[in-house]
Amino acid sequence: MKKTLLALALIGASSTAMADSWIYAGASGGSADWDNSSDTSTAVSVHVGTGILPFIGLEAGYNDFGEVGGLSASSVYFAAKPSIDFGPLHVYAKGGLHKWETKLGSATNDDVDMMYGVGAEYFIMGPFSVGANYMNYTLDNTDIGVLSISGTFHFL
Repeated sequence: MKKTLLALALIGASSTAMADSWIYAGASGGSADWDNSSDTSTAVSVHVGTGILPFIGLEAGYNDFGEVGGLSASSVYFAAKPSIDFGPLHVYAKGGLHKWETKLGSATNDDVDMMYGVGAEYFIMGPFSVGANYMNYTLDNTDIGVLSISGTFHFL
């Protein structure tokens, strides 16, 4: 019984320590809501990041927002990621800039705008966590809100 309790305590402590890992990478998928309308698409994303301090990190990633009415959009972002840990639960916010590109047929448009969001992840097994988040990306006069689930592997 003592060995079981000790093993559970060590797993819990390692999960909390991994939340502030030096390097992490993951992927997410979900639904993109284009400009708060009934137009939605499937969005996918990959991200990498680092925890520079116990309560803040930096993250970069790529988003594919899918296609609505022949218009497709994607972006690359860089964001600050403040966070707080509640045992194996990791709650965070993100805020930064993203360089986006839209395509409609052969016409393209691109620019740099703001992005922000909130999320949470739960460490289910060692360095692996699953989570959910909501992110908002501004593309000129259009907002794309993305609600997604994610999986992240925490290295180091």
